This record gives sequence, structure tokens and C-alpha cells, in this order.
Amino acid sequence: MYTEQIKRIKDKISQLEDLDQDLEVFGADTHEYTLNPVLDEKEVSKFEQEHKVTLPKDYVAFITQIGNGGVGPFYGLQTLAEASINEEEMLVMGNSTSALLQKPFPHTTAWNPLEQLGALDDKIADAYDKGDEELEEELYEERLEIIGGEEHDYGRLNLCDYGCGITLFLVVTGEQKGIMWTDDRMNDGGLYPSIELENTANLSFLDWYELWLDNSIAEFE
Repeated sequence: MYTEQIKRIKDKISQLEDLDQDLEVFGADTHEYTLNPVLDEKEVSKFEQEHKVTLPKDYVAFITQIGNGGVGPFYGLQTLAEASINEEEMLVMGNSTSALLQKPFPHTTAWNPLEQLGALDDKIADAYDKGDEELEEELYEERLEIIGGEEHDYGRLNLCDYGCGITLFLVVTGEQKGIMWTDDRMNDGGLYPSIELENTANLSFLDWYELWLDNSIAEFE
């Protein structure tokens, strides 16, 4: 499974590295076209058993046949271990990696918390104007809970740093399993299926990765 696509991707990585000797592609000076050693299937199975999750098969094909992170879109790919840890969420909520991965990612379409916050922001402004600091703080905490609720971190591997606080992630649990999504809550962009590569359709991991290679190679043509 995925044999032909894996071969194409390997060839295109080599082609892009040859073309980009000066590391002109965005983020190339970070990963420098270096792939981490692959994982063997036993290591992947151990991870899945420990966390009670089944990873998308095309992603498994990549980390067992091409590399466990390294060269990739934007600032490169995290390793499986790095991608599965949401340090901020565990620090704040005390959740384990397993707890976050096992619960289904809650969204099936783009979601932007700003659409829910208009009336709440008006209340916060009103409390500020009245000097009611206690109510203002209470409402602000409610606002933070809407934007940063732990459910938005369920069922995802944070694979890629786009910069400016934007994270690209692979859904591993829930209806959107296998699809690449973007977390742009930091810039009020919400959560949405990834479109940074100018694609209009939702992309699986390997299709997303290969599209990045195609776009990058095209920059030199």
C-alpha cells in the first residue's frame, strides 16, 4: 500500500534538495533537507498500543519508509513523539498524551470562535466601562475557555510549525481522521482543513506532503 506514492515522494525530496542548494524554499534553512531515521513497525505498534489509537496508514507508511520527521512543509515535520505531545494543554489541564489522542477531534468543518464571541466581547467591554473588575475577569475567563477549550486538542498530531503561532496537524481520531488541519486560533483564524498549499480539497497526509514537494519544485521551473 502506498508503494508508488512513497517512491515518488522519495524521488521528489532528492530532486528538491538538488534544486535548492541555497535553501531558498521557506523553512529549508531549518530542516536542511534532513530526514530523521525511520521507525520500524514494532515501534509504531508499541506507540499505538500504549496510546490506544490507530494512526492513519499513509502517515505510518511515511514514518516507517521515508523518515520520522525532518524535511517537510514550512519548518519541517515533528517526530511522532514530538507531534503527539501538546505541552501547553497538558500543563494547563493535566491531561496525558493518551487522553488527548484517544478522544475524537470534535470538528468536521471550519470553526472560528470569533463567530461566538461578539456578544461576549460586548459584555466584557461593558463591565470594563462600569469598572466591574470581578465580572470582567469572569467573562474573560469564559472567553478563554471558548477559544482554548481542551476539546480542540483532542485526536491530533501537531506535525508542522507554519510560523506566527500557526500549527498544522493530522487528525488521528474522529470523523476527520487522516485529514490535515490548521490551528490558527492564535491569530483569530480558528481551526480549518489545511489550505496553505493553495489546495481546495481536504488532503490526506501523503497528498499534503507531495503537494508541498510539487509546489516547491515548481518554484525552480
